[in-house]
Amino acid sequence: MKYLLRGDDSQLYTVTRDDIYRLVCTPDMSEEDQELTILNWIESEDAQAFSDETFNDYQEATLETAKYPPNKALEYLSLGIASEAGEVAGKMKKWIRDGDSKMTDVEWKQAMASEIGDVLWYCARLAAELDLSLSQIAEDNMEKLLGRKERGVIGGSGDNR
Repeated sequence: MKYLLRGDDSQLYTVTRDDIYRLVCTPDMSEEDQELTILNWIESEDAQAFSDETFNDYQEATLETAKYPPNKALEYLSLGIASEAGEVAGKMKKWIRDGDSKMTDVEWKQAMASEIGDVLWYCARLAAELDLSLSQIAEDNMEKLLGRKERGVIGGSGDNR
């Protein structure tokens, strides 16, 4: 199990139970004391349970439903992301225009979830075709965004802020 926490330098880090054990436990502690010490440290540091396998498992599972020409994978998947993101935008536009006259709030949220899921599928496949880990992409993105927030540039523009 991994845990996500913010370090003294305000960076976001992942640590394993083994890492925590090495930080806070001593060999002379009983297993029960070790477990209690680890749990207390996790709570005191406000460390959140984190599994990078969820994204990676999903990414791997998308291969079962992948159907596109292998020699055009990057183009196909990039266009798929744009297309599905357009469907998300279209549903939002219609919600703004029509409000709840066409569907209930629950139905609209389900429709949005379906389209967001399609975007996620295309992102997962594109990452796989580029031999990239979806989990690592998500982790790197959070580090980047939290860094921007800490520097007060989350609302600015440009890639390198």
